[in-house]
Amino acid sequence: MKNFLRDHSYTSMIVLVNQIAIAIVGMTLSLACSMAGNDTLRIICSVFATVFYLFLVYTKVWDIGAKDSVSVEYGHKEYKPWTGLWIGLLAAVPNFILAIGTMLGYLLPNSSFFGNLGASCKMIALFAEGMYSGLLALRIGNTHLNSYWISFFIIPLPAILTCAAAYYFGLKEKKFTRLFELQHGTGKKNKK
Repeated sequence: MKNFLRDHSYTSMIVLVNQIAIAIVGMTLSLACSMAGNDTLRIICSVFATVFYLFLVYTKVWDIGAKDSVSVEYGHKEYKPWTGLWIGLLAAVPNFILAIGTMLGYLLPNSSFFGNLGASCKMIALFAEGMYSGLLALRIGNTHLNSYWISFFIIPLPAILTCAAAYYFGLKEKKFTRLFELQHGTGKKNKK
């Protein structure tokens, strides 16, 4: 575990920083569309911000997997295809802490401490995961998705799964777009 944190805590931090940066963009777009009264455009902007965030995550983690593939090939590193999943989970720790706080606020609303904790965590989570704000404003019946505490456990999952897939495909040096041909550090010819 210590070696994993040493080797991949920086990558996890980059994923988290990308999340905050794109969250600001997503929140701004969602707010502008909401003020214009255009719910369809708000959802489209939220989907765009989410896809852009996942693309940034994918390219960063793919590059790490591609670099590790050389070390694995020459026996300097053990083959660990689940490393991307662990990178994603490490990057999602703050999201899950906020989700737990939000859940406690919903489940224990009569406690002033947990009620305040839940409200604070929900507010921070809505900002920190702002790229999803347009999607969280969707309704199920008469209730917005951001009114369900379970939503805050679900929204980190796309980034976690993206990290897992990106590292695996980077480790295998499988490319889905020519953009990845610009990646460096593999030392091998590009595989098709």
